[in-house]
Amino acid sequence: MKRSVPAALAAFLVAGALLLESGPAAAQSDLAKVLLGSWQGELQGRFKKGAAATTEITLRIVSVKQEDGKWVGDGRVGRTPVKIDIDTSGSKPALRWTGATGFIYEVSLFDENTLSGTATLTREVAAGYERERPVRLEKK
Repeated sequence: MKRSVPAALAAFLVAGALLLESGPAAAQSDLAKVLLGSWQGELQGRFKKGAAATTEITLRIVSVKQEDGKWVGDGRVGRTPVKIDIDTSGSKPALRWTGATGFIYEVSLFDENTLSGTATLTREVAAGYERERPVRLEKK
């Protein structure tokens, strides 16, 4: 069946308008789908003499929304509530929050089930500990 050029053009324009109109809502839905839920893993560290130290960490992201043109999330690390800044300017979302123990966490979405990055201790570091430590979280 042949379509006329005006009908095909009209259908194309309507589809484009719908995509543009649903852009932010679709983006929020996709971002929420990937980020919401529990992420478990380890904060790794080393003493300067080489001995390893790991700490279990669970991040539970309960909401993702856009406020004043920026993406933010609400979550919990253990029992502590955290505000999460979400940067979507790169190829993968990057998350940043401050934990109760003085670490600033900066992780990026490696794949749909993995957040990977660093945790930097902002307060005085005990002798022999590293300030910056790798962190990797898996979605559960």
